Amino acid sequence: MKERKAQYQNKEDAELWSLLIKGDNLALEILYRRYFPHLLNYGHTISTNEELIKDCIQDLFVNVFDNPKFRPIEHVKSYLYTALKNNLIYKMSSTKEACQLEDIEFEVPLTDDELEELFSHDDAYLEQSLLLKEAYRKLSANQRHAIYLYYIKELTWDEVAEILGITVHSSMNLIGRAIVKLRRLFENK
Repeated sequence: MKERKAQYQNKEDAELWSLLIKGDNLALEILYRRYFPHLLNYGHTISTNEELIKDCIQDLFVNVFDNPKFRPIEHVKSYLYTALKNNLIYKMSSTKEACQLEDIEFEVPLTDDELEELFSHDDAYLEQSLLLKEAYRKLSANQRHAIYLYYIKELTWDEVAEILGITVHSSMNLIGRAIVKLRRLFENK
């Protein structure tokens, strides 16, 4: 069993996904363990209700495992992020925690205290980091979301476009405009 598990650990996401939709329990476990912390972190950008986020993540994997309609996909990570976002928004809207995408705060997952700890020996970098974080908060929700996905979560242009429901070219433009705005806000400080 250990040898089989080690082999699965080395498989690409798309290959594990194909095994998962065929009912492979080990593929389910590997993908779940691989993505749970990332999905939980991403879920916190949409809701503060950790139990709801965990339930949605679990529901997501159970639905894929139990549903014979799923097909192989190339971008597993972006599918999981999109599905989690949609599940959270749906559940929040059905439980009176209604929200619009524009209301969601896609925050940099570092607190001011954590930034201070990172740059404890360099006040210039700390000051710049705090100014950048303040400028980031002034971006639109879509711009923050795109920046978060591309730079923080390190998703590809295709994956960002898929999650945001826009074309790849539009995602590049959105992030480009956000960077220009960030630079302008940052330089005006």
